Amino acid sequence: MLLVAADRREFAGFEGLVFRPAAGARSLAAGELNGVPALFAANGVGRRAAAAAARAIAGANPVAALVSTGFAGALAPDYKVGDLFVAQRVIGGGVGYSGRLPACPNGSCRRGTLLTVDRVVQSAEEKRRLAASSGAQAVDMEAAAVAEVAAERSLPFYCVRALSDDAEAAFPIDFNRALRADGSFSITDILRQVGLSRARRRQLARLKRDGERAARSLAAFLSTCEFAR
Repeated sequence: MLLVAADRREFAGFEGLVFRPAAGARSLAAGELNGVPALFAANGVGRRAAAAAARAIAGANPVAALVSTGFAGALAPDYKVGDLFVAQRVIGGGVGYSGRLPACPNGSCRRGTLLTVDRVVQSAEEKRRLAASSGAQAVDMEAAAVAEVAAERSLPFYCVRALSDDAEAAFPIDFNRALRADGSFSITDILRQVGLSRARRRQLARLKRDGERAARSLAAFLSTCEFAR
């Protein structure tokens, strides 16, 4: 099984994973998920990075299922940071994909439609527009690409995400400006935008805490799940 995220910090809730650069992925670790051998890949933000990792690693390893995972933003107003979301449908680039439901007997989750877009959704207003136009309950930047690779290879596809920001959250800096073409963020640009603003520092610290909370929730949930073999 191959789990694909954008950043290895999204896997921070798992203990014992050792990430190293690998062909096709900026960071790759081997481990287990609920007793089943699994590969954990993080190759950057966006569809291009996710698709490259999924194709390369699935092509070089015996992979029984593809799982798009990591963080997502809430579009539904009642979703909270740390909630788990399993996508029954993923929409991206005008194409829809079905997602399977893993068996998670000890974990509760939200279910619905996830929208994959090509930019960081920065504001509550933009989230409301996306929710109204797509009918989705959550948004990310990679899942549709992993779903496409799963369809190409006739592999079972799952999408399990932890919500790292709610529908009313607004980011203090422009992450799209800081996003590089390779799917990484420029720390220099982020720090330049934060500058000497105490308010922005506090907001950035809150985003970090919310991400850590989401990572813990994600690992705890995935560790209870069974996926198709």
